Amino acid sequence: MSPFNKQHGFNQRHCHGFSMVELMVALVITLILLGGISQIFLSSKKSFTIQDTLARQQENGRYVIEVLGQDLRRAGYLGGIGLDLIVGTEGEVTDNGTCVTTDNTWGRMLNNRVFGLNDTNVSYVTSTAYACIPDANHLRGDILVVRYQAPWIVGGLTTPSFESDRLYVRSALTQARLFKGKDAANLSNKLPVVTTGGAAELVARAYYVGPSGSGTCNGAAVPALFRESLDDNGRPVAEEIAYGIENLQVRYGVDIDGDNSVDQYLDSGSTGLNEPGEWNSVITAKVWILTRGECPETGFDTTGTTYAMGDVNYDPADTAKRGYRRQLYQTTITLRNARRL
Repeated sequence: MSPFNKQHGFNQRHCHGFSMVELMVALVITLILLGGISQIFLSSKKSFTIQDTLARQQENGRYVIEVLGQDLRRAGYLGGIGLDLIVGTEGEVTDNGTCVTTDNTWGRMLNNRVFGLNDTNVSYVTSTAYACIPDANHLRGDILVVRYQAPWIVGGLTTPSFESDRLYVRSALTQARLFKGKDAANLSNKLPVVTTGGAAELVARAYYVGPSGSGTCNGAAVPALFRESLDDNGRPVAEEIAYGIENLQVRYGVDIDGDNSVDQYLDSGSTGLNEPGEWNSVITAKVWILTRGECPETGFDTTGTTYAMGDVNYDPADTAKRGYRRQLYQTTITLRNARRL
């Protein structure tokens, strides 16, 4: 075969590949392009992670403020009647600053529609632990307690279905009955104007910050908002409410002269709010919620950052240039239900 290809008009003996220099130049250009693409990808991924973290913090913060707001506004609601009109097989118990887990007395402490502990799980009333919230379950911040009658009827008016040992309130006009579900048919729990009928659950909740049981970051538990709620036996049991909540602080607006306006804001246990009976003067609550990302971010420096939350200037003390993203939320909530004697 002739070395000269008539069809293509060139000599195949003079065809050559890329030289080493050309290959090296091409490789360098390729690496530069790949590096640029990788940098764009990493930047986009970091931006997405930051925005996702902030979005979840915002969602959790707003959710917690809404949940606390609903409970504080309902605190003290007992069907529109006074405590002296509530009788039944389960009577009211005077709040003594305790929260035992062995019986249902904590939920029945109706004389305090709201109660709190300041940056501790040790009751200032008894100087002993608030037993339903052990040390290992309380990371930091205040404990907020609310009690009220649920605003919905269980199981209908004619054929209600009650949990045997759960606490219920049955009310009508100027009378009410507090009882366990299994005692609903007891004559002591009947109302003169209603021979049968439904009832509402008694609600008691204690909010606090503890280590989450649903996830960790590098072996460290993520803080979360918990609450103690009444179980089927009328006893407090813990449930996790929101992930990534690092601190809870509450200050209480008290009405000293009875004119239905706040005279001063006090912390739980301070003078003017250190006796169980003084909690009846509380008419508003200022709430601070600090949310936190699940994991720290390299290069994100929070050194020296503090958060003013009520009586606390909270310093997270993150590692230098490896901090957590946080958002602070604050609201003031009016308690709608004044104590009725």
